[in-house]
Amino acid sequence: MYAHLLGRGAADDPGTVRAHAARIQSSIADANHVIDELLRFGRDRELNLYPHALATVVAECVDDCRPRADASGVPFRIVPAPDVTLPLDKHKLKQAIGNLLDNAVAVSPPGAPVEVTTAVENGAVRIVVRDYGPGVAAEIRDHLFTPFATTKADGIGLGLVLARELVEAHGGTLAWRPAAPGTEFVVTLPRDDTAVTRTRLS
Repeated sequence: MYAHLLGRGAADDPGTVRAHAARIQSSIADANHVIDELLRFGRDRELNLYPHALATVVAECVDDCRPRADASGVPFRIVPAPDVTLPLDKHKLKQAIGNLLDNAVAVSPPGAPVEVTTAVENGAVRIVVRDYGPGVAAEIRDHLFTPFATTKADGIGLGLVLARELVEAHGGTLAWRPAAPGTEFVVTLPRDDTAVTRTRLS
């Protein structure tokens, strides 16, 4: 549409040209975001497992998300992870936790922290990402982890679905629970690889 407007004589006004060009670039970025999400959702889920220090993986996830959080004025509040090593596909687990962090930052008002807590409980590891946003909308609570369930204007509803699949491939679970205020997403991982999916998920 903006390219069409440029072709209708707007080239005589440099200010209009710049404005339409900026809108074209923004639209392309939005389209690329959707395509990237669809490509990531369709990728092979087979895991490549190696022992990794959980504290390092969680810290890298936070560092990767920090520029977006800083741009939104959202600080991180981190409870240091315990000294535990797990068999992980580092890239895929970072993708799952990164999706949770991005969602938490997106719903957080400026100045409200995103909390990341990691603990070992009952032979399992739990990573909790908590925001102080408005909480999960009532209309999507029952199908939060299904494709295209989203209330974000620029979201396509695949981030949580992909995160859960990647966590489950590690033999873990991803759940949510309301906070007061906000929401907590809880990743639970086994401390060994006996429950880990080793074949490609359908």
